[in-house]
Amino acid sequence: MAVIEATNLKKSFTQQEVLKDISFKVEQGEVIAVIGSSGSGKSTLLRCLIDLEKVDGGSIHMDGSPLVEDGVYCSKKQARQVTEKMGMVFQQFNLFPNLNVRDNLMLAPRLVKKEPDQVLQERATRLLQKVGLSHKDTAYPSLLSGGEQQRVAIARALMMEPELLLFDEPTSSLDPELTGEVLQVIRQLAQERMTMIVVTHEMGFAREAASRVIFMDQGRIEEEGPPEQIFNTPRQERTKLFLNSVLK
Repeated sequence: MAVIEATNLKKSFTQQEVLKDISFKVEQGEVIAVIGSSGSGKSTLLRCLIDLEKVDGGSIHMDGSPLVEDGVYCSKKQARQVTEKMGMVFQQFNLFPNLNVRDNLMLAPRLVKKEPDQVLQERATRLLQKVGLSHKDTAYPSLLSGGEQQRVAIARALMMEPELLLFDEPTSSLDPELTGEVLQVIRQLAQERMTMIVVTHEMGFAREAASRVIFMDQGRIEEEGPPEQIFNTPRQERTKLFLNSVLK
């Protein structure tokens, strides 16, 4: 059974159709890189998967349980159960400025999962070590670099122990020198077989870390396949044009 499966998703904002009959599935341990030009629907797709935007039609299933079926959404309780299996890391880090790093990590599982503080403290310690920020646990976001803030955001998403992580252009707000430290954390998660969908403009990362690449254009999936096929022998003319423009 797929971790997540989307079928015939449709989404419009006023008169503009931004998702046009999108269908794909993600198996456990896969890393899906979603590439394409700005405005192709990549970020909207992620927001629909985790229920931050509502689709106008189609179905989304997580572990076989529906979030939406043929455009009809499940109950709020079931939607919460489905989306709690996902974590999302945004372009902007969205850390709480009045909380230090450790408290940023512990807040959501404390409120949502009602887990005891001792369990959360141990998990936070382990995850801060994973992202290389053990020494910053009492620092506030304003004292961190952009790369450090994004690594905290990744650790915070992992605190909820999701089955699926969604990344929306996780390095787009970073200077080039800080991009590498964030991508290294995501590569490590990929090596650990974390199931992920990564919207990215980093073609080198998509080529080397993804198990499958999805190319979107004007709200459609134009092409998908293994990185070596997409980058070396793309089948669609639109894919070739996009790659020629970004790989110069």
